[in-house]
Amino acid sequence: MNAPEIITNGAWQAVPHMTDYRAEWFSEMLVERATWSSTAPTRQLGGQVVAGPGYVWFRFWLLENELIVEKYFDANGKVVGFYIPICMPLQRRVNTLRVISLILGLWLQPDDRVTVLHETEFDQAVAAGTVAPVEAEQAEFRIRELTFAIAQKRFPPAMVRNFSIRL
Repeated sequence: MNAPEIITNGAWQAVPHMTDYRAEWFSEMLVERATWSSTAPTRQLGGQVVAGPGYVWFRFWLLENELIVEKYFDANGKVVGFYIPICMPLQRRVNTLRVISLILGLWLQPDDRVTVLHETEFDQAVAAGTVAPVEAEQAEFRIRELTFAIAQKRFPPAMVRNFSIRL
């Protein structure tokens, strides 16, 4: 069964098959980048391949919104999609950022279709008490808030939505 996990900035440096890690601060946003190595196995999310040799991942830490958005590119630099983990509010200690992921996530395709991921695992964790009632309430609020903002084209922020790469 899944349980809430802690996500911290810099963690991608320790992920096998992730290389060329970089991080850059932009005012109230930290942007992390890593490339999947030539020997990386493929991974899927929401029925879409999001990782494999040459894929590039970005993680945008949106301090103002107290959340993170991951944007995935294939080996040709084409946007594969966005993953938005549903988390408790972001915590910052100097240059260390962390969030507690609440199992649920939103998968946003480039054509703006949204899918809620990991609902069964979330429900099981809530029933088992692994996710506290206040955390479950936070997760459900975030899902409603974010899906509404996505439908109105207010989320992800323009910087994230329009961000592209050239390989």
